[in-house]
Amino acid sequence: MTLTSNHQPELSGIAEWLAGYSGISTAIIGSHSLKRAVEQRLEATGLGDTEVYLEHLLCSPEEQQDLVELVVVPETWFFRDRHPYVHLREHVGRMMQGGVLSQPLRLLSAPCATGEEPYSLAITLLDMGLPKEAFSIDAIDICRQSIRRARQAVYGKHSFRGVSEAEQQQHFQVSAQGLALDPAIRQTVHFRRANLMVALADLATSYDVIFCRNLLIYLEEAASQHLLETMAGLIKPGGLLFVGSAETGKVPLELFESIREPFVFGYRRRVGELGRPPQPAVIESADHQPASLTTGPSVRDRSSAARAPRRPRTLRPPSPRMSPQIPSNATAPRALTPRGVAERLAVTMEAGAPTELQRFQQELSRDPYSDATYLQLADWMLIHNRPQEALECLQKCLYLKPNSHEALKAIIQLTKKLGLIERSRQYQGRLARLEP
Repeated sequence: MTLTSNHQPELSGIAEWLAGYSGISTAIIGSHSLKRAVEQRLEATGLGDTEVYLEHLLCSPEEQQDLVELVVVPETWFFRDRHPYVHLREHVGRMMQGGVLSQPLRLLSAPCATGEEPYSLAITLLDMGLPKEAFSIDAIDICRQSIRRARQAVYGKHSFRGVSEAEQQQHFQVSAQGLALDPAIRQTVHFRRANLMVALADLATSYDVIFCRNLLIYLEEAASQHLLETMAGLIKPGGLLFVGSAETGKVPLELFESIREPFVFGYRRRVGELGRPPQPAVIESADHQPASLTTGPSVRDRSSAARAPRRPRTLRPPSPRMSPQIPSNATAPRALTPRGVAERLAVTMEAGAPTELQRFQQELSRDPYSDATYLQLADWMLIHNRPQEALECLQKCLYLKPNSHEALKAIIQLTKKLGLIERSRQYQGRLARLEP
């Protein structure tokens, strides 16, 4: 079924539900992505009316999961960008007193997608010589299919970008389906399907390291701040948080201080009482969700307050196996969007869009990783008094080119104009670190 303009009110309601449920902003991922997902679900359910579908969605936990599975497209690979794993290795090395850890390490990968990231964490620690009893890794993702694939731990060549064949042979075996990870490594990661907006971990859990990379950029501002505050409550003082290259401006500096190492995009949890975050919520089991997630208000009773996310709260010498080494001639990593197709990147065009806007659409369809096009599109949005869309374009530009002085200067001015003073200061600090 192809949706027409007559279905826009219901699509808007579905977008509001998606933001309240997962924090994902349709303005960021593109309304075309949501439209295509809804069309597929209408065909699968046999419901020919979007208003009926919206009511069905609000009352059906299974349908909620099916729609989310279509909207969230995981994109990850082993040792993505390398630099965070190198810093993790150095950080753990500093924690070792007399060659041993005072207590087992706890790490969290959220979202974990199809498992490449948490398994990379495990390999990093094992290659340092840590026995598997010396650490524990939790991995959480909202997608049921991603968790299923992560537990299977069989990967195709797309998951090994930047990983040599020699490295692969250390920890993987060839199978009919692809490269299968060593079962001993699989056992070090504990996967769980859960919605990060309402549940992260048990109240008693505290982590030494959290990886939350390339999620925040797709969330609404309130949702990303909620998630960061929750994670701050889970990280031990002095513990580490790793985010994506375009997400550094979102990290609250009253809770975290920057590590200030190139291309690591890591933060250290501040020590002391400054900015103590709320307590995180208790996480549910892998196969069960809280009642608040499985039901929803009717279309008529839904309010912005109801949609807002709830606030929670002995070692051996290193071995030379698959530890993350950076080649001497390595260049700065170029961050890519988790959306693997151009139409999920392109700015959604309404009927009768200006020719200039259509040109941007065509350029992004040809090259979805063009930071220059997003920068030009941001200028166009500002000229036509569309500041929020300009902000989103600048965020995408910085995601693709983290050190763009021009984009940083523009986003500093824009966030200040929008009243996002703390965000503006954070971008100013980021720019200052790039200035000679």
